[in-house]
Amino acid sequence: MPIKVHCSLRRRAAAVLAVAALVLAAAVAGLRLAGVGYSPRPTGIQEPTPPAASAATLNTLDRAVVAAFYREQYLGAPGADPGWTGNHAACDEGTTTPEFRAAVLQRVNFFRAMAGVPADVQFSDELNRRAQRAALMLSANAKLSHHPDPDWLCYSPTGAWAAEKSNLHLGKFSMEAIDGYMEDRGSDNYFVPHRRWLLEPLTQMMGTGDIPPTGGFSAANALWVVGASGDRAGLRDPYVAWPPPGFTPYALAFPRWSVGRADADFGHASVSMWHHGQPVALTRLEPVEGQGLNTLVWEPHIPARERPAVDTWYTVQVEDALIDGWPAHFQYTVIVFDPEEED
Repeated sequence: MPIKVHCSLRRRAAAVLAVAALVLAAAVAGLRLAGVGYSPRPTGIQEPTPPAASAATLNTLDRAVVAAFYREQYLGAPGADPGWTGNHAACDEGTTTPEFRAAVLQRVNFFRAMAGVPADVQFSDELNRRAQRAALMLSANAKLSHHPDPDWLCYSPTGAWAAEKSNLHLGKFSMEAIDGYMEDRGSDNYFVPHRRWLLEPLTQMMGTGDIPPTGGFSAANALWVVGASGDRAGLRDPYVAWPPPGFTPYALAFPRWSVGRADADFGHASVSMWHHGQPVALTRLEPVEGQGLNTLVWEPHIPARERPAVDTWYTVQVEDALIDGWPAHFQYTVIVFDPEEED
């Protein structure tokens, strides 16, 4: 029992220090980015999707709020049967049930709310239909390409168009594919293009195509993401970071960290991290423009997605980014925590 109390006190103290550091970092960032303003915009999701927090309302500085949001919206997401009506042999892309698509949409908006961008994305029936055709091609051919050849099995111009406009996943579908886009594993994804499209603040409409594993064919997902149509008035922070400033459940602290901003040039920017005042070794990855927000990506040399014994906070500082030709600096604190543990 004394050990448990001791750990609880350590956890609470770490959380208090982390929040204080985060508030200070936010104040510093605000001064360095004077003139950048963001007005909160109430957002919501139409039924049948359960309501999710908007970027303006989800307070990632509050440990209890993030823990509850994670348990309810992520762990508690409904495991709906896809109810796929298609057929590979007939090249029929079929459809999935509204309940299934609502669960996929909930996962999309969960990550957007955590990242501080408008979390009111909806799925369009037409984009769902196009994405479904793309997913069928991936599954039928066991191939992954944004530019499928006309000689592919079940090829269609609509499916090829959707493949060009979508995040694509072969081997996973449903909410697992959304998780895969956020993690963005693999050497080809070193600049996290799928994460960037998923978190693009301007996006208001997406479409999902999902093929479950069946008859020896692989699962596949196509998530139509290209076609921004909103505004950036609802951003919570003056940048879009993952992990975001504040508390992040340890299972979502993926190996690649990123920070992005539409008008920033990160070509010569540097990034540093500290843990309890000690520098954290990291690998900075070369920025690539043209995939959603301009973004800087790095891989900190820390345990990724491991359950921490206590809340663990990291200070991130990005130096020498350029905004309108002027140097800009970003500083914030990320607190990796176990949402199943009480504070």
